[in-house]
Amino acid sequence: MVAMLNKTIDTARLRTFVLLCAVIAIDKADQILLPAVYLEVCNEFGAGPAALGMATCWRGIVQSIVALAVGPLGGRYDRVKLIAMGCVFWSVASLFVGSATSMRTLVISRALNGVGIGLVIPLVYALVADLCPANLSGRAFGVLNFANNGGAALGGFLATQLADTDGAVAGWRLVFYSVAVVSCATAAVL
Repeated sequence: MVAMLNKTIDTARLRTFVLLCAVIAIDKADQILLPAVYLEVCNEFGAGPAALGMATCWRGIVQSIVALAVGPLGGRYDRVKLIAMGCVFWSVASLFVGSATSMRTLVISRALNGVGIGLVIPLVYALVADLCPANLSGRAFGVLNFANNGGAALGGFLATQLADTDGAVAGWRLVFYSVAVVSCATAAVL
């Protein structure tokens, strides 16, 4: 799919586009993690689905508010740097989720995660629109959507496979640590 875009986009733009696809895939993987490990988190904290639903709800609320505020920033500052900052922010918040010692800290950490994700998503779409010529924008957004859905599928699959593993670190925690490392590494190469 990316090869279709390669014919008319210069190498630097193509590299940026591929990294943006990685960012959007990791973002979606991160968003799907908590629902994929609900059972293990409920068991560890003695919480019910309603408490975990609150964590997802607060992440979504914060993400939506931040996304509304990002527009003016994207017009004033370097979008790539803002996206990298958002990736680092959500990476740190994911580390906090994995390190949570109570449902309260998990909910707060997940809400903080919404800050990073809310910063990233609108800027990724705006930057892709800027990178691609009008005649390729449909393809570009199709590839971006493919990456988004692929991230959800891969994140959900890996989270459910690792969630109940026992070791030095509980599997569900390892999932959040892993996404944190990958998102921070992606920010570094942006």
